[in-house]
Amino acid sequence: MQTVRGGKTFLLERDALVAAGSAYPVCLVDVGTGDGRFVYRYAREHPDTFAIGLDPVREALRETSARAAKKPARGGLPNVLFVMGAAEELPGPLAGVADVLTVNYPWGSLLKAMVEPVPQVLAGLSAVARPGARVSILLNYSVFEDADYALRLGLPPLSPERAREELIPAYGACGIEIEEVQLFDSSDAVPHRTSWGQHLLLGSKRRTLLLAGRSGSPQPGQSSRAEGGSMTVK
Repeated sequence: MQTVRGGKTFLLERDALVAAGSAYPVCLVDVGTGDGRFVYRYAREHPDTFAIGLDPVREALRETSARAAKKPARGGLPNVLFVMGAAEELPGPLAGVADVLTVNYPWGSLLKAMVEPVPQVLAGLSAVARPGARVSILLNYSVFEDADYALRLGLPPLSPERAREELIPAYGACGIEIEEVQLFDSSDAVPHRTSWGQHLLLGSKRRTLLLAGRSGSPQPGQSSRAEGGSMTVK
């Protein structure tokens, strides 16, 4: 994994991550962060939080990471870190750092991993979180309301009922305890705003499915994939 600052990338080192996060009582990790604006805004509104945005596409992170690296008078934020990496690579240096874990409107392979679900990816997400960390997953539900479109994307059917009956136990086996499944009809109701979420919902009838809960311990037989145990950053 590499950190991104504008057009430059640097190897993400565990010791440096621990040092950077130790100044803040809370750490948020946003997986599949896209353009990083959600993470940037969250860090600005929560100066006590060290906010990390992870995405596999470096160019997506360029603009916001460059802004965060500026001096504070010019919009820079010391409590933001952008990381280039895929969910399939987790936890890596991010093992055990998150007090808050978010996955906002995933797409492509990450969306498929969340709704099939793929135990390896779920276990990697779980391994990023500290025990008891808050977990929030927002899914573009409208994709699944068009069965033909979902089929073309290779996605299984999804409904709140299936989420409760199948996803909750599957997530729980990997260390993510889903406590709430809720379907939102408008962007005004979703727990937090993201660029992609606003794009999807603004002026439309698209809906969002929320899966929310806490991280726990994976059941026997499920690997947490965390190397060297969890890390305390506060």
